[in-house]
Amino acid sequence: MIDRPGPQEPIVITELDELLLTNDLGSLSTRPIHDLRALREQLGEIEAGLSFARRMAQGRLDIVLAEFHSRLQGRAETAQELVGRLPEVLSGQVRGTGQPRAVRDVEFPPFTEQILGELDQLLHPTELTGIDDLGVDDLDAAAQRVSAFERSLSAKRSEVHRLIDEVQEEIIGRYRNGSVSVDDLLQG
Repeated sequence: MIDRPGPQEPIVITELDELLLTNDLGSLSTRPIHDLRALREQLGEIEAGLSFARRMAQGRLDIVLAEFHSRLQGRAETAQELVGRLPEVLSGQVRGTGQPRAVRDVEFPPFTEQILGELDQLLHPTELTGIDDLGVDDLDAAAQRVSAFERSLSAKRSEVHRLIDEVQEEIIGRYRNGSVSVDDLLQG
């Protein structure tokens, strides 16, 4: 197994930090509606990048855990057998209980590549092709690393969801109280 870096630092997303520094989220009620829509869009792009990276981490984690559990149960699978079970392994991801977010066609922000690079340092996809050569301790260590990374991504993603919800509530509130209308949206 490749020597790995120590415990993960919190994931830093410069785009999100800059957005938070330049936008006073405490003053959403005083912001023009077009600013709120732009802010929501920016946050949505950040969320899309985080979600993609998180799904990639979850996929790798699911593969490692499937092999780990097979070994604990005394079944030794080859990498080829595991590949044959990938649809089953990857479909086992549990979804949250919240409302699903709309799927949009977005270009991922630049930080997504950086996060995927960090994930590759923890467990590179090429290591999965030789997963049957890894020992149980190596599998456990890989699962621990990727799991911690995924939790960090999830925490950051939850923070972004909270911000999106705050902005969305302000927008909806304006439609409800009549300060903006659908006609305003259609005009520009």
